[in-house]
Amino acid sequence: MNVLFPGGLNTSLYLDVNRFARSTIWAHGFMNAYALWLGLLLLGALLVGLYVVAWWLRLPRVSVFLLLSVVGIPVALGIALAVSHATKELRPYVTHPNVLVLADRARDYAFPSDHATMAGVLLASTLFALVLLRAPRTRASSATTPAPGSVRGGLTGRRVTTLGVLALVLSLLICFGRVYVGAHYPGDVVAGLLLGALVVALLSLLRPISDRVADRLVASAAGTLLRRPPADLGTGERESLLRNGSG
Repeated sequence: MNVLFPGGLNTSLYLDVNRFARSTIWAHGFMNAYALWLGLLLLGALLVGLYVVAWWLRLPRVSVFLLLSVVGIPVALGIALAVSHATKELRPYVTHPNVLVLADRARDYAFPSDHATMAGVLLASTLFALVLLRAPRTRASSATTPAPGSVRGGLTGRRVTTLGVLALVLSLLICFGRVYVGAHYPGDVVAGLLLGALVVALLSLLRPISDRVADRLVASAAGTLLRRPPADLGTGERESLLRNGSG
């Protein structure tokens, strides 16, 4: 099978982007690097930055969730490999040998895109983390002690929105870049992005388990890897923090 459904639209959009790539020679170097490694590096750096924020705010449950979401990368890639061998869609430059190809020509199948799949995992992980890190709205009744695992301080709504939009733009640019360099049809990258996001969504169902793991790890030697060590506290307050896993 040469082009998966919708074959006509996939081919038409791919050739349109390829013509655009021919007319933007000045962008070839950047787009090739971004589509190959730079885009994923920037997304990964953003996710690491959120881990640092969770660590600084002493939110071990968020830290553990971020570590759990990274597991989504090999899981999603494994599923993508199985789908690829089942669908057997040829690379577009095999079907259209006269197109411009900026990337190294791979010998595997095209659907779904591995790069887009990883981008989907990183994007969904970032968005989930931003939701968890969002500071609660100030209310008169919020002066009481926060619930276990809740955000103390956190990111403002504007920062959450800005970082979420940034992650989305970085991810979509990776998808566009994989088509731009000639390696994939648009359908390949859309499917990969959705697959990666779906895997993270399923992993998020394990949060009750990851929360319990975080609560136990906080009291262990690994606690300092999950949250910033608290300042000098009284014995009662320290024991309270260890019990609820926040602080």
